[in-house]
Amino acid sequence: MTSTSSLKPVIARSSDEATLSMAGFTFIEVMVAMLIFVLAALASVNIARGSVRATLDAKEMSVATWLLQNSMVELETKVETEGIEKGCEKKKEGKFPPPNEKFSWIRTCEEIDFNISEAAAKVAAASGDNKEEEQTSKENMIQKLILQTASDYITKALRELHTEVYWIKGKQKQSISLTTHFVRYDLPLTLSAVGGEAAGK
Repeated sequence: MTSTSSLKPVIARSSDEATLSMAGFTFIEVMVAMLIFVLAALASVNIARGSVRATLDAKEMSVATWLLQNSMVELETKVETEGIEKGCEKKKEGKFPPPNEKFSWIRTCEEIDFNISEAAAKVAAASGDNKEEEQTSKENMIQKLILQTASDYITKALRELHTEVYWIKGKQKQSISLTTHFVRYDLPLTLSAVGGEAAGK
């Protein structure tokens, strides 16, 4: 018996072809890796830039807050030592000395006008309780005298102190402000004039 077997030809690749195939596959991997690295590097740079910007903003705000507190303390000290009439300037502004010359300040000292007598009259009118006919002119005069005296005393003894610190960042103005009230309790009490009469104490 004779048997026949079919033989398939074996095609052998040369070493040069195998090297070229491996080299092409490695080059694609390198390109993809470089692309991933570049994207990661750009993201890291953006994160670092934002972190640096936030740190600088926080530093500026801390310095501005510190300057604002010092400015308010100076204003309060001046009003307390020199008195309300001399130490309370309506508005004043300037710049801080180096190394904080980029910051400027504005200080105001405003008088608050209290008029308790007018407020009490409005409340009485709104309530509809009109007893002017039952009250004597003397009682009305005493009430007006007390209310007017209290109004004048509060107006003279109370001041609103306002301080603002601002700086220019790029093309925008950045600012922070602080407001407080100063009261003098050692002022002499003077009775106000009502109906052309006045009394002093």
